[in-house]
Amino acid sequence: MDARTDRDHRLLVYGGFAVSLAIVVALCKPWNLTDHFMVGAPFGRDFVNYWMGGRLALEGRLEVLADLRAYNALIATQFGHTAEDFFVFSYPPNLLPFLVPFGALPYLPAVTAWTAINLALLAWSVRLIDPDRRALVAACLSPAALTMVAYGHFGGALAALAVLALTRGARQPVLAGLCLALMTVKPQLAAAVGLLMLLIGQWRAIAWSVAGTVGLAGLSVLLFGLTPWRDFLHVTVPFQVWLIQDFILDHLRNTLSLYAAARLAGLSFMAAQIVQTGFGLAAIAGAVLLTWRDGLNARTLTLLLLTGIAGLAYFQHYDLAIVVPALSVALFAGNRDDGVARRPLLPFVPACLLWLAPPLAIPAGLYHWWIVNLIVAGVLCVGLVTEWRRGAPGMRSRTPSGPVIRAA
Repeated sequence: MDARTDRDHRLLVYGGFAVSLAIVVALCKPWNLTDHFMVGAPFGRDFVNYWMGGRLALEGRLEVLADLRAYNALIATQFGHTAEDFFVFSYPPNLLPFLVPFGALPYLPAVTAWTAINLALLAWSVRLIDPDRRALVAACLSPAALTMVAYGHFGGALAALAVLALTRGARQPVLAGLCLALMTVKPQLAAAVGLLMLLIGQWRAIAWSVAGTVGLAGLSVLLFGLTPWRDFLHVTVPFQVWLIQDFILDHLRNTLSLYAAARLAGLSFMAAQIVQTGFGLAAIAGAVLLTWRDGLNARTLTLLLLTGIAGLAYFQHYDLAIVVPALSVALFAGNRDDGVARRPLLPFVPACLLWLAPPLAIPAGLYHWWIVNLIVAGVLCVGLVTEWRRGAPGMRSRTPSGPVIRAA
């Protein structure tokens, strides 16, 4: 690593962490647990949804999850939270079995364990791609990881599942399929990753994922009955569709898709969908063709994952944590699978913009700016074009199942 690259590494990792921490502290006010952003703890704001889901499952009161007024009244009573924003439990019931252990704990130990597990899985995801310690440290200190911790989401678990699914799909289709099935707790993301796996030839893993998904849904029915599924399909899904279609800003301020940018710019639902669909199809085609040409390596894996997320009309800033393990390797560890050290995936400026996108989305969401949305889409395009023009000497005959990703 030369002096300039080493300097860029320090600026991105340590400077990015400092900037992100300043933004989170200044805007999320972690010391205020009653009438502002955080609930019950100075970090993990949305974990309240997961904890309440597990607690209500234990108490046999899952119908409350689909009653927005009763649900938020319960949260206000439980935590003394008086802010005017509202919480929505937007997940399918197949997530509930995984939430019960956390709901059985007091809130602070539960959110602490949740956060530690997701950070550990984020680090492990890096090790699945490359053992370089610099990439591991970068991932754990990344703005996306900090945003994930502040917002209390499970990007670390989803990153591990996505990396396993894509990198093991050809050689271990059963494992990859089960990982994809577990990702159906976030259905839109599982559908995007599943489509990419199918297009790069991992159809056997897709077949196994169907069986795994049915089994996971069956487990939730066995444990909690059919009522949660009825409420999810008849109440939660229509509510989520309404939020996105009518573009309710209070709920979608940190949505980073081109669809959201188009709606903020005044386009209609249909026009914004056309923009999003056109971009998504072009990005998918580019990422899949690159993967067929170059094989699965840290760069193509990053582009596949970023395409899977950015191709969706609805994704939030903390979802970028899913890309962080592959991105950290692609930026900081390089790629030596062909025996030659190569330049990082992105030049410094685009890398910096993508690296800082998650925390920058917080003030952008407050003021309804859509510049961060364009940054994410633009950097993906830069990555695809740059990687395509750079070529991959000696790798053109390698298929996506080629041995380019090393297991730790």
